[in-house]
Amino acid sequence: MNIQQMRILIAVIDEGSFAAAGDAIGRSHSAISLQVKALEEELGVLLFDRVVRPPAPTGKARALADHARKVIKLFDATEDVVMGQMIRGRLRVGAVPTVLSSFLPPALAELRLQHPDLSIDVHSGSSDQLAGRLQQGALDIAICTKPPMPIEGLEWHHIAHEPLVVIAPAEAVGDEKTLLSSLPFIWFNRKTWAGSAIEAHLNKQNIAVTAIMEIDSLDAIESMVREGLGVSIVPVCRGSNGIWPGLRSVSFGDPPFARDVGALLLGDPPHDPLIATFLAAL
Repeated sequence: MNIQQMRILIAVIDEGSFAAAGDAIGRSHSAISLQVKALEEELGVLLFDRVVRPPAPTGKARALADHARKVIKLFDATEDVVMGQMIRGRLRVGAVPTVLSSFLPPALAELRLQHPDLSIDVHSGSSDQLAGRLQQGALDIAICTKPPMPIEGLEWHHIAHEPLVVIAPAEAVGDEKTLLSSLPFIWFNRKTWAGSAIEAHLNKQNIAVTAIMEIDSLDAIESMVREGLGVSIVPVCRGSNGIWPGLRSVSFGDPPFARDVGALLLGDPPHDPLIATFLAAL
């Protein structure tokens, strides 16, 4: 099996037919068919079901294509490695909103400065959504809260330990338990991994809150608290100074309860130069 056959296999699966793959890579329909047939004979497996029209890829073909994509990335980076040139290629990154508004932007700016040929597509979502998209092959890496349980097929790489604090209006008095039990409470979305962890820790500490709303955005939560509508529990995101102008902040827990933020990747530790470069910047 050679790189050309790998590219052809991927093209057929991505384009949906032998003819469309030929148009996409500048080869004839018959040439594509012959290459696929030679690959099937070499491997001794059926890669496409030719009973249907157009031929449909088998499960083995899709698994082989997923592997081939990784091999081609490494192959295409060979010249850069040998010549010591800049990293180039395209990386699909998913990130939770708190990461998008904290340490990801300066990391992307540094990457663009050092590796102008590296293209990064950024997609936002909750941690569980990003993990699902990563498993489906729609992302190359997801920067999110650490999952509550290991996810089969995904590897975790730690980036930051972010303490959680109670934020309250500046004039509010009392310790964390007094603030949480005596003032209206604004949840950080409990469908997120971070939000569910906050709820679990409150229950563990036997702290009962009077919830009045539940919000996805930390910026929106901060605005609500600043207007005197209640208190909340939020992370001190990496890269921030942990200061909220016009608000009072108190540590949550003793020792302070925290969340871990990091990268979810498919499979083994990152050997892909694009992912390794990205993680190094973070």
